[in-house]
Amino acid sequence: MSRFPAAVIRLLFSSFVFVMGRAVALPFMALYLYEHLGINQQTIGWVLGGSIFSSTLFSLYAGYLADRLSKNLLMKLTGIVVAVSTATLTIVPNAWTALFALMCIESALTLRGISLKATLADLLPPDQRPKAFSLNYTLINVAFALGPVLGAWLFAIKVSGPLWMAAAFSLLASQVLGKSGTALKTGEASRSSPAGFRATMRVLRSDRRLILFSMGSVLTSFVFGRFVSGYLSQYLMVSQGTQATAQLLPFILITNAVTVVALQYPVGKLMQQKYLFRWVSLGATLYAMGLLGFMHAGSAMSWVLATLVFTVGEVIVIPCEYMFIDMIAPADKRGSYYGAQSLAMFGAALNPVICGYLLAHFHSDVMFWVLISATMLGVLMYFAGTRSKPVEEHRAESEAVVKPVIAPAKVTCKPRTCLSVLAASKQLAGNRVKNLFPLS
Repeated sequence: MSRFPAAVIRLLFSSFVFVMGRAVALPFMALYLYEHLGINQQTIGWVLGGSIFSSTLFSLYAGYLADRLSKNLLMKLTGIVVAVSTATLTIVPNAWTALFALMCIESALTLRGISLKATLADLLPPDQRPKAFSLNYTLINVAFALGPVLGAWLFAIKVSGPLWMAAAFSLLASQVLGKSGTALKTGEASRSSPAGFRATMRVLRSDRRLILFSMGSVLTSFVFGRFVSGYLSQYLMVSQGTQATAQLLPFILITNAVTVVALQYPVGKLMQQKYLFRWVSLGATLYAMGLLGFMHAGSAMSWVLATLVFTVGEVIVIPCEYMFIDMIAPADKRGSYYGAQSLAMFGAALNPVICGYLLAHFHSDVMFWVLISATMLGVLMYFAGTRSKPVEEHRAESEAVVKPVIAPAKVTCKPRTCLSVLAASKQLAGNRVKNLFPLS
């Protein structure tokens, strides 16, 4: 960490402080809404999912803002918004006002996350970016190892205690960043101003690889995104009750965080860009194994072991998602590409809604099988993306004069993305398991 510029060190420390606030309050959000407002599990799912859904819609414009405005100023403002909105949650009278406060929080989190990624990419050369992102990811998980313990203690004293502490951490994170427009105004500041929002959206729509990678991220995010504060919290409250859930969640979160911190660096050293799909396949398999473990867990130790397997999949999949996008993102549109990647939160937004519905109307095993199916479909999307051509090649092909070819009468025209997925499906079906290795 000492090799990084002072601005990067300050940025990473600010990220750690900010995430500490999330780690204190987020795992107990469903419990707080249940205790404070007395709403049922399906309504809690709509509130949590609706807030994430709104922030995901905002992510495209958030990425555009990060390309045009001071990222440091945006991060400071988002810290203030999160603090005020979190404090407001302690006095909301109904589910609608809670939804509005959570929408503000989630949108601010999205904007800050995109600004953080783009700032690190601006401040550091390409060879140092993976190290910085890896360190930031490590700090996030250290925060989630410490935060839930503090949150559980505060929750036992007063149900709104974690929210007040989260608000304090958010304000502190804004102060740690320092003066706006000074230390963080380095790197690629001399690049030309980005195109307008509509032109940027046209570029994103034309990049087939970005679309396929984003679709894969949506599906894996549906499985992983907020898996503790989302479907596991809902499942545990239905199967074991509120108090047992509050006691078990810290063990799950600590297992998740400690495993990530311990394994991320050694696993990251083995990863190579040309083997990204093979790593994603392995990570998805571990996701499925972890979900099977959750389905049959009956004791605290079995929950910890299932979380361990699931987390190893996280250690593999999450860095791969970043590496896929970083590989194809133009320098002047990093914020927009990261914003498009944030559309993966649609999966996290749909998760509590769909899982809440499944838990309310079907046996709990149905929910876990739906999650496993989403994992496998996500692998297919990543495979299709790796087999798709870069946007420059597609543009060259469309501009070239090609002699028309008469297709057979029974063949109908389909969108390019669908064709890529179908072709990838056929090729993937023919692969043998041994072709997933070597991974490095």
